[in-house]
Amino acid sequence: MDDTTESILKPRKKYMTSFANVSQEEAEVTLRFRFTEFYNSQIPLDQFITRSAPDELKKMVFDRLVERLISEDFPEATISPLNEAVITDYVGQVLATIVAYIARMMKRRVLKLRREKQIISKDEKYGRNMEFMVIQSINVDDTRYVIIIEAKCDTFGKGLTQLLLSLRSMFEINNDQNPVYGFVTTAVNWQLVTYDGQTWKISESSVLLSGNMEKQEDRWLKNNTQILDVIYTILSSL
Repeated sequence: MDDTTESILKPRKKYMTSFANVSQEEAEVTLRFRFTEFYNSQIPLDQFITRSAPDELKKMVFDRLVERLISEDFPEATISPLNEAVITDYVGQVLATIVAYIARMMKRRVLKLRREKQIISKDEKYGRNMEFMVIQSINVDDTRYVIIIEAKCDTFGKGLTQLLLSLRSMFEINNDQNPVYGFVTTAVNWQLVTYDGQTWKISESSVLLSGNMEKQEDRWLKNNTQILDVIYTILSSL
């Protein structure tokens, strides 16, 4: 039985407050650090990369993003019309391509991409449906949360509080001492946050999409694929 079947058979748990309704001040008390200091501790993204995504995969992502850019235009909040559904479609395209590639090429079909997956804190005080989550099926009764994505159509700041609280809840649910990973993204810009039960880390932001990328494929492949390398590093090492 996979987690999709379980969600049909089991009623969803209830929580008192959505992560989206938790103030920054309250979250700082819960997590025991100040967000300003944390945000100012950004680490270069290449420090999180131990394996580069294959060129074949990068080309696949490029082609799919260009198709979406042609059909839906650039996902920029200052360019209307735009809504959060457009952002999540772009993000979903990137994640689905990478997860499918790893499942097919590395024979790791235990990785699955889930949408609107519920995360609840251990004390059931907070919770929320996350836009995207990559899960690892250990066995029929054991599912591990690996990556969550907080997609926002304007700024990182609004998503950071929700992401941090969700990551801590993910780590507690997994209960295996392995790190968990999260991204806050506008589809254009991406930023990584990691948590291993003791230490929080945040990366510098990275640009994945550019308005003229269709005409500058070589430049995009050289300069805009670090986030693909990071996701590939995380998932291929499981």
